[in-house]
Amino acid sequence: MGTLLQDLRYGLRTLWRSPGFTLVAVTVLALGISVNSAIFSVVNGVLLKPLNAHNPERLVFVFENRTQVKDSTSTAAPVNFVAWRERSKSFEAMAAYGGQNLNLTGSGFPEQLSGAVVSANLFSLLPIKPALGRDFLPSEDQPESERVIILGHGLWQRRFNSDPRVIDQKITLNENAYKIIGVMPPGFDFPTNAEFWTPLVISDGAVGGMGGRILSVIARLKPGVTVEQAEAEMNSIAESLAAENPEFNAGWGVTIVQIHALVVRSVRWPLLVLWGVVCLVLLIACANVANLLLTRASHRRREIAIRVAVGASRRRIVRQLLTESVLLALIGGALGLLLAVWGVDALIALGPNSLPRIDEIKIDRWVLGYTLAISLLTGVLFGLVPALQISKPNLNELLKEGIRSSPSSFGRDPVRSLLVVAEVAISLVLLICAGLMIRSFTHLQGVNPGFDPRHVVTMQVNLPETKYGEDRQVVDFYRQAFARIRTVPGVAHVGATHSLPWSGNSSMRYFYAEGQPLPETGREDSYNTNYRVITPDYFDAMGIPVLKGRDFTEGDTLQSPAVVIVNEMLAARLWPNEDALGKRIRQYRPGQEQAWFSVVGVVGNVRHYWLGDVSQPEIYIPYTQVPLLSSTTIERHRRFMQIAIRTKGDPLAVVGDVRREVAGVDPELPLYNVRTMEERLGVSLMAPRFNTLLMGIFAAVALILAVVGLYGVMSYAVVQRTHEIGIRMALGASRADVLRFILRQGMALVLAGVAVGLVAASLLTRALSTLLYEVSPTDPTTFIGISLILIVVAFFACYIPARRATRVEPLVALRHE
Repeated sequence: MGTLLQDLRYGLRTLWRSPGFTLVAVTVLALGISVNSAIFSVVNGVLLKPLNAHNPERLVFVFENRTQVKDSTSTAAPVNFVAWRERSKSFEAMAAYGGQNLNLTGSGFPEQLSGAVVSANLFSLLPIKPALGRDFLPSEDQPESERVIILGHGLWQRRFNSDPRVIDQKITLNENAYKIIGVMPPGFDFPTNAEFWTPLVISDGAVGGMGGRILSVIARLKPGVTVEQAEAEMNSIAESLAAENPEFNAGWGVTIVQIHALVVRSVRWPLLVLWGVVCLVLLIACANVANLLLTRASHRRREIAIRVAVGASRRRIVRQLLTESVLLALIGGALGLLLAVWGVDALIALGPNSLPRIDEIKIDRWVLGYTLAISLLTGVLFGLVPALQISKPNLNELLKEGIRSSPSSFGRDPVRSLLVVAEVAISLVLLICAGLMIRSFTHLQGVNPGFDPRHVVTMQVNLPETKYGEDRQVVDFYRQAFARIRTVPGVAHVGATHSLPWSGNSSMRYFYAEGQPLPETGREDSYNTNYRVITPDYFDAMGIPVLKGRDFTEGDTLQSPAVVIVNEMLAARLWPNEDALGKRIRQYRPGQEQAWFSVVGVVGNVRHYWLGDVSQPEIYIPYTQVPLLSSTTIERHRRFMQIAIRTKGDPLAVVGDVRREVAGVDPELPLYNVRTMEERLGVSLMAPRFNTLLMGIFAAVALILAVVGLYGVMSYAVVQRTHEIGIRMALGASRADVLRFILRQGMALVLAGVAVGLVAASLLTRALSTLLYEVSPTDPTTFIGISLILIVVAFFACYIPARRATRVEPLVALRHE
């Protein structure tokens, strides 16, 4: 212990006596360690940290899946959920939930709230208890039960002033009275930003009038039961359900996924790639500091030789030198941790809103431990080779007085040469990765979404079924409201749909064309088609071109012929090489006779989910003819519409007037989720923009470190070879000869690094394939262009020291020791 303290004191004195070296080395290390700690804090908070729940590894999601479609998952049918809960033996408990949006009226201004309808046992399954009041009772999920509600903590604070007396009070939601029975603790908003929870009422396979596969199911495995065992049991139950009800369940199985794996699935690979990138940046920093230590070692050879001569063992010398390098790394780690605190805040601010568990990203004890570990590892990594090299000096030469420093060339110093090659190679890999991401993002930004997002503002409306239960009431509201909105100055077009582009909503049904065979039971997916319920003028409001035929009009009613509009892709799929106008199509529902709809128009393809997706076959249905489809789910879409308004100027400038006009039709209807389409576009690009930005920043840091390292090594080589340069010039070498001589040796290392980097990049960039859009991971343009840029930059890093070498005076150089 005393020896260690002695080494620490000596190491600190040594570093203190070389402030320039210490400052540069600490800064380089702090930069590499800070980006590592910042990214690790994200990886830890999102991927590694267990969910804040009791035994989170036993919490799973249970999905239905189409057995004929690989990796398909679907929410569950209520009737199947009831059967699963009754028959399964693998779970301690199983619960279901679904989203719901209700209008709060009767006290203050009307407001639309986003919440969830949940099984009575959901909170005990998680488990979580209300901060005020009580949980749901098992009897409260029955149809005849009194309507009750549990408030989110934020809603309780915002609308009820944190009043504890709200328990047992009643509020009005969608024209119905609900009794408040509890308030959840702060931070709890499961499933996603929920502001309230009401009991899930299942009756005859329907949920609040909604059928279909619309429930998310969560369960807790019994101790000792694996996901694979539970999935096998659930698929056995699914086979039984298919035999009992083949029309509804044939071809459907079950998939079980751990909740943590599902939550982070979309961000796992991008985060791991970024983590790998910052580890490469740290390697470059280590190579830089190792080169600095090698440079410094040449000035300490006499010191080490004297210590060896008086009896110090090589092991003792290595330990002392490693102590100094670890001290450097720990100081750099401490500074890097301070920078990481700022970096984490920047990452959270720049990160996409869709990043899960963002509130759990912070500098905690795991990040502190990681920073300490990589600091120690870094200290050993960059300090070991210089320590081993300097700890075995040639005593006979170094102890001679007046001996000139031996010429140092790259060829005679393979360690230094390998470090330069490694820096250049790693930098090239990162620069190529950044170049690929930038090209991909540029391609993505240039994609035509199929509509014009400029000058369009969107908002949502939710018509309560208690007030708008009849077809006439729904149609009258939209006709009156849109007529009034069109009178607002600056409004050019107004339309609505139940699912705007980039809204995250997906609605699909099986449709087939007249003359086609009916789909086989269990194989209907080839007929699966996206559908959109829309109002007249929606295409003009969104800027979607009508290529053939006509748009919907107010004359398309329940009394007129049933009509639809299809997109180009669906027309080509159903009627290849034929004109789709006049053709007929209808929904496939086993055991139910559906109405035929005639195609009256063909519109352009729209990328509804994100710009990188291919367009999907789509059918547009007039909102006035939805009752012909005999579907409670589609009927519900008409009461939950997203309005699109195209304006002649600033789209947000009309929002206030639009609210007043809608209030003139129904003063208790709030308009909510007001956003421009350009804002929606920005949100859809947030994740690829974030990934591209970080990759570009890390690549730029890597380039700077590599160039600085190359410049430093070349400068040192010139100083060490001053005597040799003087001899060459005294023997007749011109300044141009000296310039070429120095450049040749430096650029040889650069070109070797580029060659190694190209090989490494061709292998490593394949990891980016899922993050790229219309760019190959081995895109030759990017590889060649980035390589040339790096060579040019490296050339100037070599040229400046080489130019300095040409200014050496031969007589001065010959006297150089």
